[in-house]
Amino acid sequence: MNSPYSVTAPGGKVRLLVMDAKEGLPSAFALLGTTAHEKVAIRLAGGCKGMGPDDKAQMMAFFKEAFRGYVGLVWSGATRQTTKAGAIDPMVTDVPGIIAAENQGCVALGTVPRVEMMTLQQESRLVLDQYGTFPNPSMLGILVVQNGADGSLDWDGDVKTYAALMNQWRDCGGFKSLGLISWNGGVVTKDEIIMSIKQGWVTVLITGTGRATDELAAELKADDVAFGGKYNLPATWATMTHVVPKTDPSALHNILASRGFIIE
Repeated sequence: MNSPYSVTAPGGKVRLLVMDAKEGLPSAFALLGTTAHEKVAIRLAGGCKGMGPDDKAQMMAFFKEAFRGYVGLVWSGATRQTTKAGAIDPMVTDVPGIIAAENQGCVALGTVPRVEMMTLQQESRLVLDQYGTFPNPSMLGILVVQNGADGSLDWDGDVKTYAALMNQWRDCGGFKSLGLISWNGGVVTKDEIIMSIKQGWVTVLITGTGRATDELAAELKADDVAFGGKYNLPATWATMTHVVPKTDPSALHNILASRGFIIE
């Protein structure tokens, strides 16, 4: 596998843009999304807490198969982590780059909140926090969302921005379908899932992955009427929400095809 720091984005460079959360959406970043071959967009939400190396390898294989033939926009958070040995420690945030590399015409983007002052370390390596988290170099573009020049955000500080961008692509960019797929994840992922359903996006929960995704899927399965009432969901929410086991990438592929994300 490539060095964690090697830029594998198209053209050998990642476009890095910084915006203030209080300001309007950056048109330069929005335009990057419109370069996808098909005007469809899918956000990947979640995390990998509690997952071992075999689980992460299975996650990568799952998405590669499920997204076979996808040539739209796929995006997520924009971070990368390494193992203690200095190799890539695969996360959900590595999935968009893998999908784009497998499907010509697909565009991978990412967003990240500025949670503290960014620094240059070692051989001019950009570091996002005190734990050594760094930008994912497999994405065509990364949008850094900050709270003013001297402010900071929590790790959910980019959620409102990416939701607004999704809807802008639909309302102004001619995007035909919007979706969110969740894998594992914590409190922020739970909020993203509910937000996606309320936005009317196609929402897919991948079960067997743990934590927030499994918790919400279990609630839904136990009593979908109570689920809709608890989260104050719109009347049509169930027609846009799907649950797929992590052992069946073909099921996700078929959903994406039936919803117009993949043209077969």
